[in-house]
Amino acid sequence: VLFRTPLRSAPDPPCGMKILFSAVFKPGTEAPGKDGPVMLSQAAELSSLGFFQRSTAKEVFVMFSRQFAKASTEPGQRSSVRKDGYMSHVYHSPMGVVAVCFADDEYPQRVAFGYLSKVCEDFVLAVPQSRGDCGTADLPHEALFAAKHQELLVKFQDPGQADQLTQIMAELEKTKLVLHETIEAALERGCKIETLINKSNDLSGSSKMFFKTAKKQNQCCTFM
Repeated sequence: VLFRTPLRSAPDPPCGMKILFSAVFKPGTEAPGKDGPVMLSQAAELSSLGFFQRSTAKEVFVMFSRQFAKASTEPGQRSSVRKDGYMSHVYHSPMGVVAVCFADDEYPQRVAFGYLSKVCEDFVLAVPQSRGDCGTADLPHEALFAAKHQELLVKFQDPGQADQLTQIMAELEKTKLVLHETIEAALERGCKIETLINKSNDLSGSSKMFFKTAKKQNQCCTFM
């Protein structure tokens, strides 16, 4: 199964909890050829995956995070998708951006949403122009936030330590949380994973070929 047999592992946080990837999107926009909103920032910590798996894994995270951000239309909304030991969390910030992360199933949900809220808050502070027109290309202001985004991702790898940073975000508990048990339920109505993969420009040809091969062998990436 993809993403479950690393060739080289880095030291794990307590209980093996970790956040692997996160991204920020501008809702209501359309990235050219991407079938979803413009990505404003991204960060990844994939050292726990096999070296040759990381490129495909990141493409998968980008593709699904864009689709989940596209499906999130209500400011303040939180939603999660559970699949094969992993969780994807989505937070539509009232500040005008949507943040998505992928984490182990064991990673505390409240801390994950605290992380997404912190990412949104810090991004808007670092890139105030993101409240307006951000253009149509991905990562238009990445130089202003890339280092901070990666710093937050690393800091939140230990949820016990990071939880101290999220205590002041109690307002998140007042927002509605939607938990989806399948990816299809989190996507736009009627959207199928196979169709999404075939038309996605976030996936390279080699990644699409992997999915076709994995499906024939009755295997697939853990997020599917």
